[in-house]
Amino acid sequence: MKFLGLGDNVIDYYINTDTMYPGGNAVNTAVHASKLGSEAAYLGNLGDDELSEMIRNALKEHMVDFSHCTTVKDGTTKCCDYTVTDGEHHFAGVRLGTNWSGPMILDQSQLEYMKDFDIIHSCCNAKMEADICKTGRLPAVLTYDFSVKDKYRTDKYLTLVCPYLDLALFSCEPMEEEAAFHFCRKFHEHGAKHVLITMGQAGSFVSNGEVLVKGEVFTVNPVDTMGAGDAFLTAFIINLASQGWKKGSRMTEWALKNALAGGARYAAENCMIKGGF
Repeated sequence: MKFLGLGDNVIDYYINTDTMYPGGNAVNTAVHASKLGSEAAYLGNLGDDELSEMIRNALKEHMVDFSHCTTVKDGTTKCCDYTVTDGEHHFAGVRLGTNWSGPMILDQSQLEYMKDFDIIHSCCNAKMEADICKTGRLPAVLTYDFSVKDKYRTDKYLTLVCPYLDLALFSCEPMEEEAAFHFCRKFHEHGAKHVLITMGQAGSFVSNGEVLVKGEVFTVNPVDTMGAGDAFLTAFIINLASQGWKKGSRMTEWALKNALAGGARYAAENCMIKGGF
């Protein structure tokens, strides 16, 4: 199984401990896919500053191919600042530097390279929504993380992205089943085949357009919750793919339950290490 993380890379900086970790949704998911046994790659813009070497070294260490990335001359790596207390991280701001390497614009050689993958995952933070239509024409299952911000849930944005998605992920405040059903329906109507909602300690929901399935969490005393959502998502996707998930198909209730449980277990394990992975 070949997995591609498409888009963002960042450095997660913990202000109160003065420590840095490689991260970004696309990088995190690619690394987790590799750890879970997939042949994994990352595709995105990389800076050529000192911080970008931390990204490169982490990808090498975890056997994630990044040979088709674009290196931006004099490009600086995005840095996200956090404070971490009792394992919980709290966002404190973003630093882009003087020449942020920015979003990738896919060229033809990169699109040819992407044809070989079974799963492609991207996210709103990649700022590549204009290119999602190109990615959606490829044979891979296409998944997308919309994160938490309302600006990525407008009809205009959803119309750009949802018609091409096999899975749309949203991070939300806890909600009841009826509210989750109505929440998911909006994104199905825009074209997404499956909709996954994560709600922290309140668990998760996933909808295939016909049935809504509830997932529970595995409770641990976390060392660091950074990247728990990315760990959950990757394990969920890999589990579904191992059950025969293909582009355009609708997975059964049993398959979705199994994938939710697998994602929760893996996310709990990831909370016992520092950093996103």
